[in-house]
Amino acid sequence: MVADCTVNPGGRAMLIAMRFWFMLGLALLASLPAWGQTPSVWVVPITGEITPATVQFVRMRVERANREQPLALVFEIYTPGGRVDAMGDIVDIILQRATVPTIAVVRDAFSAGALIAMSAEQLVMLPGSSIGAALPVVLDPLAPLGLSPADEKIQSAMRAQFRSVATARGRNADVAEAMVTPREIPGLTTAQELVTLSSAQAVQHGIADLEARTLREALTQLGYGGVTVERLEPTMLERAAQVLTSPLVAAILLAVGVIGILVELFTPGVGIPGAIGILALLLFFSGAFIATPAGLFDLVLVIAGIILIVVELLLLPGFGIAGILGLGALLFALFRIFQEGAVYMLGYTVVFGGLLLALAFWLVPNFRLGRALMLATRLKTEIGSAVTGSGTKPTTGLNHLLGQQGIAISDLRPAGVARFGRQRVDVVTEGDFIISGTVIEVLSVEGNRVTVRAVEE
Repeated sequence: MVADCTVNPGGRAMLIAMRFWFMLGLALLASLPAWGQTPSVWVVPITGEITPATVQFVRMRVERANREQPLALVFEIYTPGGRVDAMGDIVDIILQRATVPTIAVVRDAFSAGALIAMSAEQLVMLPGSSIGAALPVVLDPLAPLGLSPADEKIQSAMRAQFRSVATARGRNADVAEAMVTPREIPGLTTAQELVTLSSAQAVQHGIADLEARTLREALTQLGYGGVTVERLEPTMLERAAQVLTSPLVAAILLAVGVIGILVELFTPGVGIPGAIGILALLLFFSGAFIATPAGLFDLVLVIAGIILIVVELLLLPGFGIAGILGLGALLFALFRIFQEGAVYMLGYTVVFGGLLLALAFWLVPNFRLGRALMLATRLKTEIGSAVTGSGTKPTTGLNHLLGQQGIAISDLRPAGVARFGRQRVDVVTEGDFIISGTVIEVLSVEGNRVTVRAVEE
C-alpha cells in the first residue's frame, strides 16, 4: 500500500503565509530600536581654555552626531578663549562637517570662543553673558603681563576670519570684525575700543539670534520644546588630557622630565630622579597623543631624539653631533604636536626648568634626602697639592708632570683622574673622551690644571 504524499493546496498557502509573517515580524523587531528612539537634542559643553584637546572633543561629538542624527547639536560655550589654530579647527568642524542643525548657547564667549559661537547656525545668549574681546595676543616677556597684541599681519587674518564666518551665518560682519581690532561702531564703541557685547547688545547688533533665561527656554523658542536633552560630557580621560596639554602644565611636565633624566644620568644608582622624570615624560606625551593630532611619526621622532641625547651624554661626549640631532628631533616633534602652542610651552619650560634647577641646588645640601646623596667627607686640597695613594700631601707644584705619561684611572669626560707613578692627579683633556685604562701624556700644566691627551700606540 503506497501512502499519498501530495500536499494540500490550502496547507501550502498557509505555510507560505506563515513564512511571510515570520519574516515580517523579524524585520519589525530589528527596526524597533530605531522606531523606539526618543527624539533628542545633544548638548556639547565647550568650557575652559580652547586647546587641541577641545578640538578632538568637538570632532568626536560631531562625528557621532553625523552618524546617529539627533534633532540638533547644542554647543554650550563658557570660555575665555585660547589658541588660534584650535579655534580655526573647531570652526571648520562646525561650519563644514556637521550634518545636523547646530546651536550655540553662550554663557561667556571671549576671543576664540566668540568665533566658535558665531559659527553655529543659531546663537542664543543667556542672562549676564558676554561675547567678543578677540584681540589676538602673543608671548612677550617684556610686557607687563607677559603678553602683547599681535602684529598687524595676524590681526588682519583674524579680522578676515571673523568677517567671513559672520557673513556665512548672516550676522553683522562689521561688529564681528570690531571684536578683533578697535574700530568705531556708531552707538556701540569708539575707534579705541574693542567690541564686547552683552546679551541684549548681541541681539540688537545682529550677532545673536535671541536671548533666553535657560537652555530649555532657548530650545523651546527654537522649536525643540519637550524634546529629550542629552549632555555629552567629556570623559575622565579627555578631561585629564585637556589639563595635561595646557601650555603651563605641559611645560612643567617637560621640565621635570628632562631634569629628572639628566640628574639620573649623572647620579647613577639613585633611581628616584629618573623615575620621576620618566613618569613626567609619560604624562606629557600621553596627554599629547590623546588630545592632539600626534601620530606614530611624532612618537618615533621623540624616541629618536631622547636616544640621541643619551648617546651624546654617555657614549660620545665632546663631539656634539648626536646631541644636536637629538635636540633638533625633539623640537621638531614638539612643534608638530603642539603647533602654535609649542612656542609658549617651550618658553614656560625654560622658565620652570631654571626655577627647578635653582630649587634643586638649594634643596640638596639642606635636606636629609639630599645630604644622603652627597659625599660625606671633604677633600681639602690647595693649589699645588695632589692626592696620593696614602692621602693628600702638599707638593711644590705639578710642573714636574709636564711631558710625563700615566694611566687614566677613570673615564675622562673630559675631566677625570689619572695616575702618574703613585701620584693621583685631577686632569682634563682638550675636549676628547678618554676611557679608563688609556695611556695618557701631560701636555701642559697651569697651576692645578693638568691637560692631557691619549698616547697613540
